[in-house]
Amino acid sequence: MPFTPFHFGPALLFGVPLRRRLDFVTFLIANVIVDSRATLVFFDVLSGRIHGPLHTYLGATLLAGVLAGGVIVCARWRPAVMDRISSRPGSVGAVLLASVTGTWLHVTLDSILYTDIQPFAPLSINPLYGTTSMLSIYAGCVFALGLGVVASLPTLHNWLNETN
Repeated sequence: MPFTPFHFGPALLFGVPLRRRLDFVTFLIANVIVDSRATLVFFDVLSGRIHGPLHTYLGATLLAGVLAGGVIVCARWRPAVMDRISSRPGSVGAVLLASVTGTWLHVTLDSILYTDIQPFAPLSINPLYGTTSMLSIYAGCVFALGLGVVASLPTLHNWLNETN
């Protein structure tokens, strides 16, 4: 997507109800970290296609492993911080699930929109491209953001009360 924040909509919509099964903060990060390389290409720090290897399921899975490892190390290194921001601090399974599903959700959404993405690389195919319109994806992401914000209000309220 041209604006990575669009990915926060589906992340919130799916992440809030699944927060007991996956680490919510990791899931949010996983949904946007896939665009880290694309951002560097966009700003001419790196060269190549905007949607490169991280926009494949294989690349996203490897990135998910790196993200999960980083979160798990942070949870061990700074448990007090992770206890405050994480829905499942220290749960390796919840962090792995959040990392993989978040990165894969990103790849899936972008695969529908862009011709240069090859989600099943090394195969040069993208059967997801054009399965729905760009407007539908963007509108769906904005709608998901609204629903996700509404769904997260009780959780946010409880979290704020716990920190005071």
